[in-house]
Amino acid sequence: MAWLRRQGGLECVVTSLPEMAEGPWKRVEDYRAFFTEAAELCFSAVADTGYVVFLQTDRKRNGWLDKSYWLSAAGEAAGMRLLWHKVALRVAVGKTDLYRPGWSHMLCFSRAGRIGVPFADVIERGEVTYADAFGQTAVRAVLEWLGRQGVRKVVDPFVGSGTVVAMANALGMDAVGVDNDKKQCEQARALSISLTSLSESKAKD
Repeated sequence: MAWLRRQGGLECVVTSLPEMAEGPWKRVEDYRAFFTEAAELCFSAVADTGYVVFLQTDRKRNGWLDKSYWLSAAGEAAGMRLLWHKVALRVAVGKTDLYRPGWSHMLCFSRAGRIGVPFADVIERGEVTYADAFGQTAVRAVLEWLGRQGVRKVVDPFVGSGTVVAMANALGMDAVGVDNDKKQCEQARALSISLTSLSESKAKD
């Protein structure tokens, strides 16, 4: 958060904001306040023609934590346009999860960026580095779309295990990842993704 406050004019931010269980928040109201502030900092960090993409999964916690709504409300307040809202499947159709829905959200915001060429609205998530991580197939689809808009440098200010920066590097983009967890930074630095392996895996499916 402190690092984000010092940023401005970035070309692109692609990130997953922390889950409630990853911080000190005991009340949903406190978590939502943090979540909204983090989203606002991401919005303020990019240039007017820049893009902010959030990769988020809702939670079932005595009701529904609707993160896509929270992000849309924060974006509207910040003067950002919602360019697109995609879905990444987490589990097979017909399966259930006690704590999360079977899909995750991918939302792209910009003040003056282009909508560009459309791509699939529903995407298989692909391989993950850990249970809560965003899938490599979905992240690749997002980054390839951004590349078609001319984006060459991607910033993930909540880098976690590093899927976004590793995929960006695999696609020939520059990437910067930031996190306040030293262990996660080490994992992100070590993560490497092979596009050839991903293509072979998809062909076998």
